[in-house]
Amino acid sequence: MNTSAIIMMIISMLFVWGGLVLSILHLMKHPEELDDVLDEVKDQHTL
Repeated sequence: MNTSAIIMMIISMLFVWGGLVLSILHLMKHPEELDDVLDEVKDQHTL
């Protein structure tokens, strides 16, 4: 592998892992209310 390929690999790995970290942080700050989601699903199936 030449230098440019290694640099591109590092940049793309940082992009993917950075997105994962950001999504985890977002979910920690704004957790989904599972009960609300389950209630909505139950309401849709009972119609």
